[in-house]
Amino acid sequence: MDIAARSAAPIGAAFTLLTLVSGSLWGKPVWGTWWVWDARLTSELILFFFYLGYIALAGAFDNPDRAAKSAAILAVVGFINVPIVKFSVDFWNTLHQPASLFRTGGPAIASSMLTPLLLMTLGFTSGFFLLLLLRMQTFILQRKIARGAERKS
Repeated sequence: MDIAARSAAPIGAAFTLLTLVSGSLWGKPVWGTWWVWDARLTSELILFFFYLGYIALAGAFDNPDRAAKSAAILAVVGFINVPIVKFSVDFWNTLHQPASLFRTGGPAIASSMLTPLLLMTLGFTSGFFLLLLLRMQTFILQRKIARGAERKS
């Protein structure tokens, strides 16, 4: 699981940064500003900082077991922020609209927008898992090479 988490963290950080940047580009013409300390935006920024912290902590120790345990604790604490990001528009009155896809009355999105949204969600999810598998494979090969170099010396 450590290999999966260490491989997923940079991808998640990149996706989160992409969300923040694209949201700012969209927000400027709509809200008239690049950034607003909105609950959704702020919780998303905190999630980005958790990703960066996880990446830094996972690489900060010489002992891989100690690094894995420390990073796992931060990952568990950081995961608490995920439902906060999701439900922030329901908890607080913010600039963002409430949920329009997963709601009790069904999606509030026209099918002409829902279909491309679902296709892009499938595409980004597939891209994530492809990148994850490639990063995990690279990580495992790097560990094998490092162990082989240790045995030779």
